Amino acid sequence: MKVARNPKHATRAFVTNDENETPTNGSIGSSGEGDDVRQLLRATILARKEHGGGDVLPALLARRCCEFYAGLDMDERINFLTILSRDFDVDRTHALAAAQSYIDKSHSLDDDYQGPVSATPRINRHERELRAALRPLYEQFFDQINRLPEGMAFLVGMRGDVLKILQSHPTPPLRHLSTSLLTHLQQTFSTTTLDLRPLTWETTPASILELIAHYEAVHAVPTWQQLKRRLMGPNRLCYAFFHKGMPGVPLTFVMVALVGSVPESVQDILNDPDPNATVPTAGVFYSISSSQKGLSGVDLGNFLIKRVVAELQSRHPTTSGGSQIKTFVTLSPIPRFRIWLETALNHEMTIKGPPPAPLLLESEVVTLGEGADVKTFKTLLEQNHLTPALKPILLRLCARYLLLEKKRAAILDPVANFHIRNGACVQRLNWMGDTSEKGIAQSYGIMVNYNYVLPRLHENNMRYLLDGTVPVIQPVVDDSVKWAVAQATTLVDKTTTTTTNNNNNNNNNTDDHDMASAQDRRKVAKIALVTVDVDMDAGTRPPQPKL
Repeated sequence: MKVARNPKHATRAFVTNDENETPTNGSIGSSGEGDDVRQLLRATILARKEHGGGDVLPALLARRCCEFYAGLDMDERINFLTILSRDFDVDRTHALAAAQSYIDKSHSLDDDYQGPVSATPRINRHERELRAALRPLYEQFFDQINRLPEGMAFLVGMRGDVLKILQSHPTPPLRHLSTSLLTHLQQTFSTTTLDLRPLTWETTPASILELIAHYEAVHAVPTWQQLKRRLMGPNRLCYAFFHKGMPGVPLTFVMVALVGSVPESVQDILNDPDPNATVPTAGVFYSISSSQKGLSGVDLGNFLIKRVVAELQSRHPTTSGGSQIKTFVTLSPIPRFRIWLETALNHEMTIKGPPPAPLLLESEVVTLGEGADVKTFKTLLEQNHLTPALKPILLRLCARYLLLEKKRAAILDPVANFHIRNGACVQRLNWMGDTSEKGIAQSYGIMVNYNYVLPRLHENNMRYLLDGTVPVIQPVVDDSVKWAVAQATTLVDKTTTTTTNNNNNNNNNTDDHDMASAQDRRKVAKIALVTVDVDMDAGTRPPQPKL
């Protein structure tokens, strides 16, 4: 026991969750301890109602609850959160009674009237009662905690615990609790409540710089010198979102390099000996990280990039009234490409008969040498034997992964899905874009540029959300993306032809070995690519959409 666990004697100042502690068997303690937790939660939730609406006692109880929770280890937090999610959810018996009462009162207004029910004071009262009955009690707990000075940090940390626990204890009550808490946090962390700040080596407090180094999730910061190099403007910048409820904590932050052309290698950015010698025309987002797992699902990254774009434009004006920074791109990792490819190779090696969509083209098998096959290719990859012969093969497969492989209508890769959902366009794959050990392990060193073509962000976002359309920069600059675009066009054409024939012939049979099979069509029919014209060196020209 780290501290006294009795809620009545909790005195320790509360803190956020311990990221290094992992839930084990999820023991929920003795029934006596469970009763104590229920008593504390009930007192905290009902304090304002039962004590005449005052603020002092509810605040004291809420603080005691936070202090008690902070003293628990992870297994004990499972107990606490299980009780909170299960025993303080919607009272469904009461909710059903309230719903039935609402229905009865609505029908009793006029038995002969069949039109819409008019709003009356009595109907409005029953609607309020029904809404209150459908609200989980633990949402009142969130409200009580949120009134404390440190309450927002507590709720964010608690949701981080819930997300961690859900990985091993995916119970419906805990999922519902996580969703409700997410909704609460989304309402709190809006664009109007977030404060955008530039972080610099010279002016930012050391405590914040330490957090930036610790939470940098894309390209590790091994030394203070490395961090200094990334923050020494004017061409190496960092911006972060802060919130008054969690002062001193950068919630999410983005690293920006101002350069003269779209980069191909992140090492060129990280190791540039004189980054400020360039006259910049492009802003490159090469890392975006979050410090709070509990804010997963709160769309801070989307807000951050768009706010930083506006900031860079205002800070680099031209004499003609425009902006010196004309192109905004990312240099992004592809974190799950290697996992996807290894899984696909294993699957292709075990299935009987020819695969419906072979990973390797016949010409690529020939390139690998006499007697080569998928197993040969897999062995070369396992040895990280990334020869020049593998370059076009891996780039093409990476383009297939990013543009053609989907789950429902969404791109498989989480980073790609994030940027495309924000309205960015796929621009170019970069061989050996990240030669670090992590880069090789994730994607064989391949990186990708996503271009934020400002006039098209909203349209791209809407089309991707509505039907999975992926925008690609035109002209396409590398053969791998050209292949994927051509393949997508072929698949859409096959889908259209098959659908037409099936409608005419009332025949739903398909060829099992055709890439336009029924399963593929559900994915492929949503890959009509939108292209826009971009000059990679001089910035973005007015877009000319091509479907």
